[in-house]
Amino acid sequence: MAQLLLQQGKVTEALTYFERAAELSRTEGEIVNALSYAEATRTQLEVQEKYPQLANRLQGMSGGFAGAGMR
Repeated sequence: MAQLLLQQGKVTEALTYFERAAELSRTEGEIVNALSYAEATRTQLEVQEKYPQLANRLQGMSGGFAGAGMR
């Protein structure tokens, strides 16, 4: 679900799902994966807030900043 939200550009909502996935994880691998995605999503939000012009350029280059590197 979080991946789908990222692709739709709903980054804040996706972060909530990644954090919930970490809470529900049963193995170390699942926890690491969910937390890695959550941290990458937090970083994405920070870039969008602090550097909106850069975020816009990245969005144009990748066909959408949301989900870039998250597939």
